[in-house]
Amino acid sequence: MNIARIPYIFLTLIGVFVLQEALINRINFLVGGFSIYLVLVIAWTLQEEPSNAMLIGFFAGFIADFSPTLESPFGLWTLILTGFCYFLATTVRGNLDPQLSPLQMTLVTASSSAALLILFIAVGAILGQELSSISILLTEIIGNTLWSLVLAPVYIPVTIKFYKLSLTARER
Repeated sequence: MNIARIPYIFLTLIGVFVLQEALINRINFLVGGFSIYLVLVIAWTLQEEPSNAMLIGFFAGFIADFSPTLESPFGLWTLILTGFCYFLATTVRGNLDPQLSPLQMTLVTASSSAALLILFIAVGAILGQELSSISILLTEIIGNTLWSLVLAPVYIPVTIKFYKLSLTARER
């Protein structure tokens, strides 16, 4: 990754995180909730090379660990997003078409957000984090996946636009 991209990516992630914490978390969704931050990170990762994706996952996880509503150990999001973004860029992205269609992006992003939340819950439980009941957890995961599918026509083009703006002239 070109060093000139790092401040832009970091500022974009911080901006979306502030939007998530200040606005999106205040909306009372019908079923579960929605995390624009997670789906933006996943959609952005699907565009990147593995080493860049791992760095973006690290930045995103580090920023997510500063959430005021988070009751998990500090560094858990960093660990999970770093590994998960690398997994997405190597395994999932390698098995998809070189030019992702909007339908592929939607399905992969929604299913990846569900898998990421399940992984976060499982690793948090292993580390001793207190969990809600299974029904509440399932409602949150299913709701997040449904809202990720419904709102995909909004956040996927925005993510691709931010990604293209982050590229240097040589990378385009």
